[in-house]
Amino acid sequence: MILWLLNHLSTFVIAVLLVGGLTALAVAGSLAARRRFPHLAQGDHNEMVGVALGMFGAIYGIILAFVVVTLWTQLENTQNIVAAEATDLALVVRSADAFPPADRAKVHEAVSAYAHAVVEVQWPLMREGRPSYEATGAQTHALYEALQAYEPKGVRAETFYAEAVTRLNDVAAQRRARITMAETSLPVLLQVLVYGARS
Repeated sequence: MILWLLNHLSTFVIAVLLVGGLTALAVAGSLAARRRFPHLAQGDHNEMVGVALGMFGAIYGIILAFVVVTLWTQLENTQNIVAAEATDLALVVRSADAFPPADRAKVHEAVSAYAHAVVEVQWPLMREGRPSYEATGAQTHALYEALQAYEPKGVRAETFYAEAVTRLNDVAAQRRARITMAETSLPVLLQVLVYGARS
């Protein structure tokens, strides 16, 4: 349900629904409590309730700050991983430009297939909360096969080949890190604190 809301509604609409919904719920709860317990409206315990609410509000604010910092850090880490994966993939293509035309075409085709699989298949799955290694498994294997099929001859060719292989290994590592980040969520302790303090 939460993923559906995040994927189909804008941040502004979600904020309006949350703030408006919680405000309406608070007003309805207050009116219901006044009708059910009319002596509460006389203000006998207002001072104590005000102090308690202020304390709970401060605690919840601190917990919420930790949640925001944690999620922001996870977002930044994920952005760095995706940027590194794209950069390494581009450097594989750049290094393959030194290969003979037939081998270069194989590498370019494999890189293109991998990039399309990531953007068109794997990212939508990750967005739905279903990260999968299999979504780009065949394309990753094809990348390695394209490089392994080439036999470099000469120092120049060997240098570019070694660079391409190194960058491809980095792509595989970044792919794994990206999928791992997609599987992570807010730490359980923070989830308990947020829901516990909210209730």
